[in-house]
Amino acid sequence: MLPCPYAYEEVDVHEKDEVAASLIAWHFRIEPELRAIYRIISADEDAAGEPIKLLEVNAASVETGRVVPFAFGSAGDITYPSVVAEVTPAEMDAIRQRKIALPAGWSLETAREFLRPRAVDAA
Repeated sequence: MLPCPYAYEEVDVHEKDEVAASLIAWHFRIEPELRAIYRIISADEDAAGEPIKLLEVNAASVETGRVVPFAFGSAGDITYPSVVAEVTPAEMDAIRQRKIALPAGWSLETAREFLRPRAVDAA
């Protein structure tokens, strides 16, 4: 998903970080096999229209051998659009080995890693 070419204003990155953290926490709550989430941070992260991008490592996912992102509009408390791609742990290893490519503009080098909180498993 590309940002709107007519949106030149910048967003409040701190607020966007809070929304992303809320979305990540919710995904961990609803996905029991979710192991890790990588929030992909782009060079244009503070541009209006730039979505929150999440690469999710889910043991219950079906292996496809590629990264398929799905775009979602903003809704409710998630006030930014988002793009989510789900991979298996084996596919994540292949991504790290550069055997599977990430979508254009995505990089693990600037990504923030979130591991499954233990408190989620205890709940």
